[in-house]
Amino acid sequence: MTKKTSRIVAVIMLIIAIIFFVVALNNPQASFPWNNIITYILYGTYIIIMIILFIAPFKRKK
Repeated sequence: MTKKTSRIVAVIMLIIAIIFFVVALNNPQASFPWNNIITYILYGTYIIIMIILFIAPFKRKK
């Protein structure tokens, strides 16, 4: 994956996360059909992948 592609994917993921957060705040009655632990694992995984995609283009090649 190129540096530019990685950054674009990370920005798109960030925009989707922000939109999801705004929608979730406006619909507090909605919930997922599974346990909260699974939800937190999914959120954590999403955030970790997004951070990796932001950081990856800045790593130096040896």
